[in-house]
Amino acid sequence: MENAIHWFRRDFRIHDNTALSLATRRASSVIGVFIIDDRWFPAAMGKMGPHQATFWLDAIRELKDQLAKLNIPLRVVRSTDPVKTLLEIAATRGAQLITFNKDYEPYQLAMDRRLAKYAAGAGIEIAALKDAVIFDEFEILTGSNNPYTVFTPYKKAWLAKFSSHPAAPGPIAAALRPHPMAADVIPTAEALGYAAVRIPIATGESGAQKMLGEFADSRIGFYKRDRDYPAITGISLLSAHLSAGTISVRQCVQAAAEQGAFRGCAGAEHWLSEIIWREFYKMVIFHFPHTVCEPFQHRYRHLQWSDRPELFEAWKQGQTGYPIVDAAIRQIRTTGLMHNRLRMITAMFLTKDLDTHWRLGERQFMRWLMDYDQASNVGGWQWSAGTGTDAAPYFRIMNPVLQGQRYDPLGKFVRSMLPELATVPDEFVHEPWRMDGAMQRDCHCIIGEDYPAPIVDHGQARAAAIAKFQVS
Repeated sequence: MENAIHWFRRDFRIHDNTALSLATRRASSVIGVFIIDDRWFPAAMGKMGPHQATFWLDAIRELKDQLAKLNIPLRVVRSTDPVKTLLEIAATRGAQLITFNKDYEPYQLAMDRRLAKYAAGAGIEIAALKDAVIFDEFEILTGSNNPYTVFTPYKKAWLAKFSSHPAAPGPIAAALRPHPMAADVIPTAEALGYAAVRIPIATGESGAQKMLGEFADSRIGFYKRDRDYPAITGISLLSAHLSAGTISVRQCVQAAAEQGAFRGCAGAEHWLSEIIWREFYKMVIFHFPHTVCEPFQHRYRHLQWSDRPELFEAWKQGQTGYPIVDAAIRQIRTTGLMHNRLRMITAMFLTKDLDTHWRLGERQFMRWLMDYDQASNVGGWQWSAGTGTDAAPYFRIMNPVLQGQRYDPLGKFVRSMLPELATVPDEFVHEPWRMDGAMQRDCHCIIGEDYPAPIVDHGQARAAAIAKFQVS
């Protein structure tokens, strides 16, 4: 075959890239294409946020340089209709094959079906390959051939099916014919309307490989012990790389296996479990696409939320009066990162304490997170809200004070994000409103002036949330 196109979507890497590998083995000349979808990407659309946009574009710049070494030019084009644009490029370049790695989210699946339809009419072959997961939509099913809807049995089935050496794609072909087309200039995030932000982790495929090596060598063994404490670096920080595909899930699973995930290493085993959670949520959103905007549990379809704008705004600004919540929100706004424990705390506080619809929080995280992934984000928000994949979730309501005291006992993380609490004693750092007036003055932290009083009473809010779910 003469010419092929590989459509880069969330797989910004050269190594261990299933569909790219196929394209280079099937065709003598390959073009890479990345389409900036103007319905999603520009800042004005209010969807992809500045940290993720910057992270992706940094990765694509490195990708372009690596592709050039393989004689693969990278086209980077803006479009409101990626399918039409891709087919136009294919027609112009005489491509007989378009390859891409599968996605499982409803918006992308609809686009892929449309591409397959029109490509068939144009005589262009489409190759959509599994790459983002170890097992995709019909490989892990119950005994009655239904999708799993609870994580623990899904995980057991996943582990039972898994081989310790996940199959890797064939290598990139080394003898591609040079292509006369020059690669396109990649815009900056600022050119797309985003404010300039600092990315706090290494970017691109090279950054992902370095970070995986550091985590596997020094922290994975302590992952289970340390992962919930935001004041220490106990996590891999690879979620943004997995979301962008600057590293493959196979490489991560292999690293977990090599570090003892199947030989009793609790840290590696627990990290592997988190990777399986990611896969579980991808399969949930594939089989139950309504969960993007509706409760997974149909019995909660008519659940009423108060959705008070002033409370939602206080949550967005990190001004709730609960330090662990406010610190977490300020962290995500300034860095694009948030620990999973903090995601649960903030999501549960918004939905249970503030009685605000999970969709509002999910959309806000979409704009803030550097690692935004619709399946994981929707799944996590629904789990926290009590409407998702859990048998009896409504009574699970985290106490933000106790969570802060347990996972940030000295207030190190809280103080790093909330300088107004810098001199508050440890005893009060998660409940500053308990300080008397003299202590507030001594600490230069007057409640209601320097730091807000709690906007709700957690005990009362908890009781109201349980009562609401019990009658639904």
